[in-house]
Amino acid sequence: MLFHLRSAVRWQRRAFSTSSLDLIALIKSSQADIALETLSDGASCTPQTMDWATTDAYGSTALTLAARGGHIALCQAILPHVTPDVLNQANMFGSTALMCASASGHAAVCKVLLEAGADIQVRTRYGSTALSKAAEAGHDAIVTLLLVKGAEPTANVMGKTPWDLAMEKGHILTAAPSVQNEAQPVSARVTRIISSAHVECVLASDGSAVIVTKQENRLVPVNAEVRLVQDDQGSYRLQELVSSVTKQRCLHPRRAYEKKCVDCPERR
Repeated sequence: MLFHLRSAVRWQRRAFSTSSLDLIALIKSSQADIALETLSDGASCTPQTMDWATTDAYGSTALTLAARGGHIALCQAILPHVTPDVLNQANMFGSTALMCASASGHAAVCKVLLEAGADIQVRTRYGSTALSKAAEAGHDAIVTLLLVKGAEPTANVMGKTPWDLAMEKGHILTAAPSVQNEAQPVSARVTRIISSAHVECVLASDGSAVIVTKQENRLVPVNAEVRLVQDDQGSYRLQELVSSVTKQRCLHPRRAYEKKCVDCPERR
């Protein structure tokens, strides 16, 4: 039955012109081999004139779907015809072809995409990267490849680095810094908003005030309990938001918790 179905598809391919939507449908129906044959058949398909930016309902291009499925030969057939914009085009979840291949564990596809110029630093709205996706899924070889190619192990909007994500899932990565060398988090409380990327915090250990770096698009309210990590230069970085104070002690949201106004009613 499967043989007859494939024969019918091949006949239809020869009879009608094939579009990128047709290729997407073939890939999603586990017929990537026929999609590859279609690209090689100049009679029914002209890759040079196809719209490679076309997507499925979820914003994924034919290249993204081929990369996610690990179809390296199909990726190699598509890559010469796509522009850099299509190569790095994100779907509705913010994932590019490189991110999908990284998350799915297809190291050979990742290498091909990187050689074609895929942007290794693209981030989703939540701060995920190809490196963080590979680390979270435990794909050690891909993590090493991405680091060699210049990927930065930056934290996501939750303050978690690729190594944090891997550790939470129980993965051991050879490229990850050892626990012995990794700075231990310290507890603190936010006392002042300085800028979109910096807040002032008071350390729980000794009450000293420190300036902390955070992701610009991450909201951290005054009086929130947080965990910080300190780098080799002594600078602090926000690692995790532990809890937010649900009720201010007065009507001034930026005022430190212990400095309640004498003339302000309690904020409910």
